[in-house]
Amino acid sequence: MIRKSYLAYLKKAITEQGLLRATKYPFRYLGTYLGYKLNKSVSGPIQGTLCITYNCNLRCEMCDLPQRHQSFKEDGKSPYKFAEWKKIIKSFADIGTSGMAISGGEPFLNKDLFPIIREIKKQKMVCQMTTNGWFIDEVSGRELIETGIDTITISIDGSDPELHDKIRGISGSFEKALKAVRTLVLLRNEMKANFKINISTVFGKSNYKNIDKIIDITKNAGADCIGFIPVHTIAPEVNKDLSLLTILETEEIKEVISSLITKSKEDNYIETSESYLNMFYDFFGGKPLPMSCLAGFTTLIIDCYGDIFPCFSFYEMKKSWGNLKEFNDLNEFWKSHSVELSRSEIKECRECFWNCQVETNLLYKIP
Repeated sequence: MIRKSYLAYLKKAITEQGLLRATKYPFRYLGTYLGYKLNKSVSGPIQGTLCITYNCNLRCEMCDLPQRHQSFKEDGKSPYKFAEWKKIIKSFADIGTSGMAISGGEPFLNKDLFPIIREIKKQKMVCQMTTNGWFIDEVSGRELIETGIDTITISIDGSDPELHDKIRGISGSFEKALKAVRTLVLLRNEMKANFKINISTVFGKSNYKNIDKIIDITKNAGADCIGFIPVHTIAPEVNKDLSLLTILETEEIKEVISSLITKSKEDNYIETSESYLNMFYDFFGGKPLPMSCLAGFTTLIIDCYGDIFPCFSFYEMKKSWGNLKEFNDLNEFWKSHSVELSRSEIKECRECFWNCQVETNLLYKIP
């Protein structure tokens, strides 16, 4: 069973582009598989991600990006302007990327957010953005929808202010996130727009007993679906205790996972695949990822200073594969010998169970 959002993207592509043009996606899938086997860049990444800022208004317990933003600022580093993002987006399109994700930090803290989304859509790529929802109101929500964005993902980690705000580090963040969902639902109906409103929930010791309530409250707010990712503490400045479980917590989490898998079979609101949810047992049991990784084949991330990463985990761990300034363009990087060497090494990587990467790996099921 594959991730439900992938099927939704394919359905939308067929609707908007026609069946003939949408056939390019299976060919890209095959190209990636062939590239993995040959360790060559036969096709571009399926998904590119632009981390357009490290800045964030929240202080989440599992994230150290705001500290990095401050460090870069003190070092006098200048983040990319729109003109540079425009070239990067065009380069992703040129190497055959199907979809782009926008992340951060909090994307709304980059004043070029809307032009960046419009440029992605101009290049005929699917566009998804993850936000904490704080800055979405009727005015900004309307402008966001008018960019043509395909999916807006809002992070919600609790079913009440006490829990969510504790995890996210700032009072009022729960109410802002829920209000953002409701505002987008109202605007979508009013504008007759075609985009998805997704919820992303980090699953861990802080909130595992709260999962059913999170599902209910976000569903009632009007979101289209919810996805889960187990809490990772791989970023250098994050409290590692967040992933340390007692024997009792481990057993209780297994029960919650089992219940979640059952629900996912019965309710399309849960967009996380059953195959990925089953891997949560391994994650919380301290076992490594039980499959090969295709990061650097299927995915590629560029941050606001030009540093390039194969996946979100390497981004979190500050393990860059290089910087764009070292190459003439993204295509040269993608086909470089140094990247081929890095790809051969990452096949054996078992560092994470990050949802966007593992769900893509599951499309190929390479042991």
